[in-house]
Amino acid sequence: MWFTSAVSLLLCLAGLGSVPARAAEEKGVIPIKEVFQPDGTWPKNKYAKVAVLQWNQHDSTPVKVSKTEAETFKQRNREVIANFVRVAAQNGAELVVTPEFSIVGYPNHPGVPPEEDNFMNREEVEPYTETVPGPSTKFFAAVAKETKTLIHIGIVEVDKTTNLYYNTVVAISPEGKILAKYRKIHLFGGESKYLAAGDTPVIYNGVGGRTGIIICSDVYSAFPMNNYKNKIDVMALSTSWAAWNSGMAAYQAGAKWVNVPLLAANQTYFPDSGVVNADGTCQSHIRQSAGLAYGYVLRKKK
Repeated sequence: MWFTSAVSLLLCLAGLGSVPARAAEEKGVIPIKEVFQPDGTWPKNKYAKVAVLQWNQHDSTPVKVSKTEAETFKQRNREVIANFVRVAAQNGAELVVTPEFSIVGYPNHPGVPPEEDNFMNREEVEPYTETVPGPSTKFFAAVAKETKTLIHIGIVEVDKTTNLYYNTVVAISPEGKILAKYRKIHLFGGESKYLAAGDTPVIYNGVGGRTGIIICSDVYSAFPMNNYKNKIDVMALSTSWAAWNSGMAAYQAGAKWVNVPLLAANQTYFPDSGVVNADGTCQSHIRQSAGLAYGYVLRKKK
């Protein structure tokens, strides 16, 4: 796994939006000609500008930590993500989608192939769990109200009733209200060792109309993908991809599958992020940069 340098991050938050990570020099990454936002005219009365964030924390998520230590780590990540949201809002974005587990990230276990790095059990992930509502939703409710944006954040959720853990994305409105909560349905690799699978596709009314939420490997799973067909106007994907140079192809296939625009926000472990049209063509596509990519979706009456 590789990470954005502090210098690059500061440049990004200063307003550049996206800056070179280290991907271009890293083994396995094939650099592309990046497109940070589409050309053309997009009248604001007809189109809403959206942003996807490609980023992960500066160091891998520590394990065997206390709840207090985990909270300190998460708060640092929240503050960095909040600054990206502010940059996106300054650039006109009304919706910001962040990656899978955006608040938490993943540990780096020595001797384990990067694509298999993950939490090993419930004990490792337990300090990072939180409820909905909880610390992250409270923090981003304030950021959403401040920036007047709709925000998707990724957390490890604990269900207070069952004590089960979930890979969850929460959508927070510009008014600071929780619009939707989606639990990842198609678990990948070792996730089943510490997570329970969700069982419900989730749709809410957003800036692009009926918005469906998916997480990572859901994008190539018949359930929930078939359940969204003919029911949504836009799809938001929070992901942490696990194969070099292949993410965008999966996002394009997913957009065509459901026949709606797809907004893909990825961590930088195996990078590829961007906004994809319903026909699979790209409005934006970034790979070797960490930061923000933009696109547009048709406004729909709520």
